[in-house]
Amino acid sequence: MMTRNASAAVASAAAAVAALATVATVATTNVPAAAANAAGAQAATATPPLPPSPLPAKKSIQAKATFTVFNAQTKQYSPLFDITVTADGADGKDRARYRVDAVSLSPNMKGKPTSFYFTDGKKQYEYNALIGKYKIAGPRAKGDRPLSQLALMAGLDLIATPGAPARPGNERTVAEGTFDDGRKTVVVTDWEPARKSQDGKSLRAFIRTHLDAESGLPLRREEGTRADDAEHPNLRLDYTNWTFDAPVASQTFVWSAPPNAEEDTGPKMLAVGTPAPDFTVFASDGRKVKLSDYKGKVVVLDFWATWCGPCQKSMPHLEKVYQQVKGQGVEVLAVCVWDEKDAYDRWRTGGPGKAYTFPTLFDPAGRGDDNFAKALYKVEGIPTQYVIDRDGKIAGGTIGFNENDAFLEKTLAKLGIRTGAEAAVAAAPATSR
Repeated sequence: MMTRNASAAVASAAAAVAALATVATVATTNVPAAAANAAGAQAATATPPLPPSPLPAKKSIQAKATFTVFNAQTKQYSPLFDITVTADGADGKDRARYRVDAVSLSPNMKGKPTSFYFTDGKKQYEYNALIGKYKIAGPRAKGDRPLSQLALMAGLDLIATPGAPARPGNERTVAEGTFDDGRKTVVVTDWEPARKSQDGKSLRAFIRTHLDAESGLPLRREEGTRADDAEHPNLRLDYTNWTFDAPVASQTFVWSAPPNAEEDTGPKMLAVGTPAPDFTVFASDGRKVKLSDYKGKVVVLDFWATWCGPCQKSMPHLEKVYQQVKGQGVEVLAVCVWDEKDAYDRWRTGGPGKAYTFPTLFDPAGRGDDNFAKALYKVEGIPTQYVIDRDGKIAGGTIGFNENDAFLEKTLAKLGIRTGAEAAVAAAPATSR
């Protein structure tokens, strides 16, 4: 989940560690075309082996990185956060203590309080300084998502489980490459299954990791989509410095509630059975759209923003469900909130938005305090999703995104809407059944 105001409350600097081992500051330029094409090629030639990672053998690790988003208009990456990851333990196999700190690089976030996430192996802790709340959860089970989206933004999996296989259903390609500074790399790209874009093009979402061929350290992780041999970048994480086996400050993994902090007991969303408040937003062609326009239909109301990484991760799943249910009296209203109109237009016409066929809309309140997401739907973080039944009442709601969570499918099923294999059979012509 990401909260409002400059891409969520993700900030806070970790304690400085002496004797920093610098890997090299990574320039914020695009991957050379040759490397990108090699990584995206589906016809494999000789597949280079993955370089062995040095991380499991280290007693402690500190990695510094910069998290950026791609601006489709300027064709440049805009930095959002400076991130520090600290890992500590006997060795990589038994290591259980990790911490992520992020400092906002947005000018309007200067002087704001900071936030962090860490786990000591027994519990997980997150402090969201922007809203002055904290969360405490049990240990992270194998295969579970961490408590905080900070861990995902920081590429914690690359440090905790280097060399992990692709997720089930995804295809992995491995190719040789050359980094911005001339270093030889091994480029690992995990491809999601292909789907159709608005204009009928075949496209695939990808997550790409650039590994230093000599040291085995990750240099960069990037996410985007590929359509008709052209890539559309979205998010990027550049690792800039690494420190190994240095002493870790004693308070790094000790929890203490910050002053005036309150426990976050969970989002206070609209309860099931509550009449869904009406609202007015704008479609991409400038038309006014009201929730009341869809009376008698099931509505999936999705709140998102262009700058929100978890929102972008959730959209391929929303598109998949939309394709399965759009002929069953179901409408999707994906409303961009807490954002700038120019950013929304760029996202829709020249960025990742071209990959999706479900309707996207824009809240004219933008970043203003009069946005309907918070005022009417109690939205405190995004992505947030509601399902509204045919009588205009809340059938269910969820906040955040977990690839293993079937909230949307299960909630729609309670309303008699088929998804998955059932939807495919129902949509097939009678002669093919």
